[in-house]
Amino acid sequence: MADRKIIEYNIVIHTTLGNKKGTLSAEIDGDTLECIIKVMKNENLFSGTINYYGKFKIKGHIKTLTNIVECDGEGYLDDSTITFTLNAEGRNLIVTGTSVI
Repeated sequence: MADRKIIEYNIVIHTTLGNKKGTLSAEIDGDTLECIIKVMKNENLFSGTINYYGKFKIKGHIKTLTNIVECDGEGYLDDSTITFTLNAEGRNLIVTGTSVI
């Protein structure tokens, strides 16, 4: 993935307490990935790396009702879908989504 690109996704975070809907904005610049995940009325910032094939690793945090949880994750994205796993203090959260047209 060359050059700078921004892709918007509608996402679902699959948790043990139910599914949380939100959005994810991914900005790709060369091998750098910056993401804003909007879920539960909070903006959560993540950053990391991405390769040419769309495989990425990110780190950041998720704000909950009571605290801030540090997370790291890895997965895959392309122009139409995103799928990744977030490790949130020992809990794995599966995130899936499709791009906004």
